[in-house]
Amino acid sequence: MRKITICLLVLLLTENLPAQKKVILEKFRCYNMNNPILGYLGSSDIRKTIAIHLHHALQQQKMYLADTTGFEVELLDFNFVEPVIKPEYTDTDTGNLHVYVDLIEVDPYYFFRSGEYLSEDSSLIKRVKTVFLLTTRFFTADKKPLNRETLAIAVGEATSPGIGNPYNNGIRFTDLTVTPKTFTDLFKTASAMLLRPDNDLSMIELRLQPAYYADNYLLPKTSHKPRIFVTDNNNISTYRLGNQAEMIRSGEAIYAEVRIKGKKAEKYPDDLTAAIKATERFSASDYVFLRQEGRDVARDRNYLIQLVTQVDPANIPEDRRYLFTNFLPGDLHCLFLEKDTLARFSILKQVREKNNKLYPNLLSNGYDSSNLYSLPAPVNRPHEWTVIYNYILNGSFAGMPFQVKCSGTGNTIREIFLAGKLVCIAQGKYRPEKFVVFDASLSAEKLNQLFLISFNRFLE
Repeated sequence: MRKITICLLVLLLTENLPAQKKVILEKFRCYNMNNPILGYLGSSDIRKTIAIHLHHALQQQKMYLADTTGFEVELLDFNFVEPVIKPEYTDTDTGNLHVYVDLIEVDPYYFFRSGEYLSEDSSLIKRVKTVFLLTTRFFTADKKPLNRETLAIAVGEATSPGIGNPYNNGIRFTDLTVTPKTFTDLFKTASAMLLRPDNDLSMIELRLQPAYYADNYLLPKTSHKPRIFVTDNNNISTYRLGNQAEMIRSGEAIYAEVRIKGKKAEKYPDDLTAAIKATERFSASDYVFLRQEGRDVARDRNYLIQLVTQVDPANIPEDRRYLFTNFLPGDLHCLFLEKDTLARFSILKQVREKNNKLYPNLLSNGYDSSNLYSLPAPVNRPHEWTVIYNYILNGSFAGMPFQVKCSGTGNTIREIFLAGKLVCIAQGKYRPEKFVVFDASLSAEKLNQLFLISFNRFLE
């Protein structure tokens, strides 16, 4: 008798559960001018993933998506005015609802000046790379509008373990580009927030990890290796290596004239004087010491990086950032530890490395070599790019040969070699932001010294 009672109770509960409303996704409208977003939406697998995320979001309101295998995408000519929806479906089942979904990218500059979306966080505008407006419009079977919900998604860049060359042809209003999984996760989070029954939000902020070009010289070496992150505060870079806290202070850039000509000429080392006099257009050029102080805080040691450059008035670069990058040839550039010369090195510019490649049609998250995504290859676009190093430093460091290869978008990648062995790959412009160490025997003191050389202010 007890079993029968339980069965009857279960049946009774089932009959009293509210029926879920079937929803038909009529169209997914999108405004975004660049790949990879358009390329992603062209993938049936990604459309299926988005449909499944929408299905789960609808279930919060006792609704379900009738078909989670995909949907039709319409690319909009937005021009600041959303095209009106004109329902064309022929379904007459009054028990069904029909939904149109819009994903519209908006320029943050105009978005925040409209006054419609306000935030108490005054720094939000500085963090935002782009804005998406996610909108759902529900219609009844007789094509009458039921309701409309919109959520603004302020997209910023998250701190990423990725190391490499950021993909810079992506979301329309920024260089920020994301992998397919990050894109579908964005939709998953935003649609769940938008369709919550108690949703009272008009805007959310999401920080997304950027995507990188796949390559054959960074990712294969750094994949799954532990990253060490560096924080920067008032020109002091801090990180932990093992159990030790490390702090490097970087000084300001200092420019001092090399007085080798005229009545105020000074005495310099013979090799420096000879190198200067051997340059082309010696008499017409000026020569400058580029100096930057550095300090290893934990060990109370002071350093000075000194480079020497020629400024030829007949060869001034259009971009003045590179005015002082005509470095003198030879091992004339130094790192001093107090009064001792710790390193001497040469600097080569624009060196092509034929074996190192970037793959412009292959995306990576920058830390997992098994997680790559192929983009549709544009016509007449090469499938690989040869890496050109902005600078290569070669010389002697503490009695050992060393080399630093500087590459990457914005000159932000450093490959550091000691005695012919790769010991570190680091990312950053004038200070390391994150890095991977490959030689466990490399001391923190030597690593700090190499960082002072590799990230000096003058390697633009």
